[in-house]
Amino acid sequence: MKRRFSSQFLGMNSVIVYQGAAAYLIDPGVFPPELQRIRDFIDKESFSTVNILLTHTHGDHISGWKTFNEYSVFIHRCQEQKTAEMRANDLRYVQGMYRKQGYDNFEWLAFPDHAILIDDGKFISLPPFSFAFFHVPGHSTDMTAIIVPEEKLMLSGDMLIQTPIPFILHSIGQYWKSLQRLQNLVLEYEINCLIPGHGKPASPQIEIMERIDNERKYVQELIKTGTKLVQQGLEDIQLKEELELHFPQWAHFHAHQVNVQTFLREYPNLMNNEFLDFNQ
Repeated sequence: MKRRFSSQFLGMNSVIVYQGAAAYLIDPGVFPPELQRIRDFIDKESFSTVNILLTHTHGDHISGWKTFNEYSVFIHRCQEQKTAEMRANDLRYVQGMYRKQGYDNFEWLAFPDHAILIDDGKFISLPPFSFAFFHVPGHSTDMTAIIVPEEKLMLSGDMLIQTPIPFILHSIGQYWKSLQRLQNLVLEYEINCLIPGHGKPASPQIEIMERIDNERKYVQELIKTGTKLVQQGLEDIQLKEELELHFPQWAHFHAHQVNVQTFLREYPNLMNNEFLDFNQ
């Protein structure tokens, strides 16, 4: 069974997957009243066992873990790769979110430094089911998808969210490859329910595959158009302007502007024909 809690912050999803007296709590957040609703549900159901799973450590996804600090926290081992500066930025981000909402008590906002680290693809059997983390970087360095095979459920973090275009902060090339890995996981584990980090879930499997295909088309067009413009000699400001003009329907979307900036940082690597395979 599943229970989804949607935050006023960009529809961020916190999810409880449960059976009997045991539950997984995934990405608890964001603001105190929302965390209280999660607490009320846990108390109402009288769970005796709860474990917290985190898809990644962006501020909105870790904002509530310490509120439930009596529970163990699990995360993919790639979290070790985050530098002290990156961890501090994650905290500053969530603190800024709190300030905008008028909350000034940051006592419970902390980075999950003492989380239990899990190797990629390793299934852990803990009541009520089993789960595994799969590294799918691109949106962030530590982005992971969580699979609960008994429920044929995937939690995709900030990938495959129901928005017109993806939001790629870290790496366009890695995001492209992660889309392929997500597709393979959906098929391998017969996933029929996807809950992204923000917005509405997708079900059945055909709808999940449509989200993957839509994101793939956008990323492929961005990479192909950008590399063509680079080959024509465009750089920096002119390259940015031409990329935005090429996508007039997305030009004013914050996500697209961020994606273009990510491309500008990365295009020397993307120019390597061996880096990406568009025939996947």
